[in-house]
Amino acid sequence: MGEVMIPTTPLAEPAIWIEVLSRLHHDVAARYRFIDVPITVGRAYDNDVIVDDPHVAAHHLRITRGENGALVAEDLGSLNGLYVDRARKPTKEVTLDAGHELSIGATVLRVRTAAHEVPAETPMLRGLPYWPSAVLCIAGVFALAALDLWLSETNEPKAIRYFTPLLILTVAVVVWTTGWSVLTRVFTGRPRFGLHFLIVAAGLLGYSVYSQLAEIGAFALSWTALANSSYVFAWLFLGGIVFAHLLAVNRARRPLKLVIALILVAAGVAMQTLKQSEYRSTYGQPALLSRLEPPALRLVSPQREQAFFTDAEALRAKLDKARTEEPAGGEPQSEEDDE
Repeated sequence: MGEVMIPTTPLAEPAIWIEVLSRLHHDVAARYRFIDVPITVGRAYDNDVIVDDPHVAAHHLRITRGENGALVAEDLGSLNGLYVDRARKPTKEVTLDAGHELSIGATVLRVRTAAHEVPAETPMLRGLPYWPSAVLCIAGVFALAALDLWLSETNEPKAIRYFTPLLILTVAVVVWTTGWSVLTRVFTGRPRFGLHFLIVAAGLLGYSVYSQLAEIGAFALSWTALANSSYVFAWLFLGGIVFAHLLAVNRARRPLKLVIALILVAAGVAMQTLKQSEYRSTYGQPALLSRLEPPALRLVSPQREQAFFTDAEALRAKLDKARTEEPAGGEPQSEEDDE
């Protein structure tokens, strides 16, 4: 009895996907499926992938398999070259994996096979609770602002003193949030108003809590550095809020966005430091505390009367001496001037 021959077919090669990514967010703008190599990319119409980019050569790129079976991208002698993962220098040939991005001209490509493992799906959170959290945060901001106004009250309380600052704060938050939402809508198609509202509300709440603690701490400990450096922390909070807004627009180019936020903070701190320096040179030391705190919050021991009067006497001696001395660099008065 003869053997039965079962015809066999060669195993199909895994499919290869060429993805054209968007220039701004590097999302997939187009995807092409192939089952064999070589695959050519360029502007000419005899390519497997035709790219409408004036900076791409007619035959710019060829994808083949190397000796070990891995996919290899080869530049076909183009003028603008082949760049891998935003490198500054072009390369002639590169072995591909799922993480590499190829730049030809102004076009970004990515090559993947059917064996590429995709991450697990992210849960779809319908009605994500941004709004309740944002409302709670902004309510906390309003409560702390009202408390600060109440503690600094020295006259008969009037509703207008509370209503006006809170109204200005409300308008500022709405305008700020709307601006970022419009920007997000332009770049992503979704305004994400609730997320931007939560970002600004959480940032303001964080700074409000810090401001109150710094005010009390400066009074309780006689630590003027807390009051003097409050504007530095204000700019740090603002920089953090801007960075969070930029990430909410999209998460690409995080280092660049962090640099933008840091530049904003540095510029703001430098500007306000210069302004305070000019104020001191013109008017002297500004008031460090905006309100009087209850004496019970004082933690440092009070100065003794004798030490106070000793310091006052020393200051008086300096002032008397300054009155009798001529100003440095000044010219002595003549008798004619006295007449």
